Amino acid sequence: MVTRTELAEYAERSSALIDESPQMDEQNTKRKVIEPLVELLGWDILSMAVELEYSVRMGSGTRKVDYALKLDGTPVVFVEAKGCDTPLDDDHADQLRSYMRQVGVDWGLLSNGREFEVFRRDHASERPNEISLAAFSIEEAVENKQPLSALSVESIETGESEQIAEKIEAVQRAVASLRNNKERLAEDVTTVVTDVAGEAVSQEVENEAKRFVDDLVERLGEQAHKTVSAAQPDTVTKPSHDGKYAIRLTRDGTVVHEATGDNQAEVMAVLVDYLIEDEDLLDAIEMPYVPGTGRGSRALINDRPEHTNGKEMRQYEPLSGGYYLFTSLSAKDKKRYLPELPRRVGLECEFTDGW
Repeated sequence: MVTRTELAEYAERSSALIDESPQMDEQNTKRKVIEPLVELLGWDILSMAVELEYSVRMGSGTRKVDYALKLDGTPVVFVEAKGCDTPLDDDHADQLRSYMRQVGVDWGLLSNGREFEVFRRDHASERPNEISLAAFSIEEAVENKQPLSALSVESIETGESEQIAEKIEAVQRAVASLRNNKERLAEDVTTVVTDVAGEAVSQEVENEAKRFVDDLVERLGEQAHKTVSAAQPDTVTKPSHDGKYAIRLTRDGTVVHEATGDNQAEVMAVLVDYLIEDEDLLDAIEMPYVPGTGRGSRALINDRPEHTNGKEMRQYEPLSGGYYLFTSLSAKDKKRYLPELPRRVGLECEFTDGW
């Protein structure tokens, strides 16, 4: 199954390509962005398991699906691709849904290289109903590992895809139920609290209860597509016996500082704070600081908790001077990108203990 590291590398490479050619046409988008993802999900683009321009009978005519991913000769995933120069809209989604419905395909992926949407056929419905499981940008691919993994060869062959979908849909149903019953929930909470505290607080309690439901709906909505399947959890780097992570900084072979902490994000922040306060790191980098080639959109350090494209940093640590450090990276990517910072000020770093 695809790993977070592989997805992160794919997203970084794809984002850089799109940044270089924001008006990339459909043919180039397919070759450079869509097909590498299909391969990443375990489908051999050159094998008979992947059929390009798959014919679908629609009324008296025939339409073509860009990619049909097949098991034992039967399509199980349809992929409909557009160019980066074409914004996705409801018509494109309806087009893919109609193809899935006509052939009886359970899974679909719609993408223009920048945006992605995963669809699943709802068998619980009396009528054919293709529901959206997740919609996200290329920069959010890592956070959406689960719905993407549902399209992999391994997941579909083992039935893991269904488990992923059921968990995500359960959260989506909870969100819908909370949204539809907000008023009643607020009234129930108000009744319970006023029975204890009196009517004087009823209006404030009702307002707070509604805000709580709204906040809960928003948080669950953000997390729905990130639900991790219990059968195939991501591999987590475990700390050593002392429960600590550590990064050691050296200059010409001499240790100048060692950052330690109970988790990787904490150690990253301690390290970067030292570089800012004691090694004048901010004089050696430009802000926002984008790691790797510097052409992607994910900022490692910024003066606000967001990336260069305006997307919010989903996980970050505050730094000295009002800066923010993006920490939602795999352990491999942390060890890949973090050393760039000490090198800017003539230092080397070594990851020890739990790493």
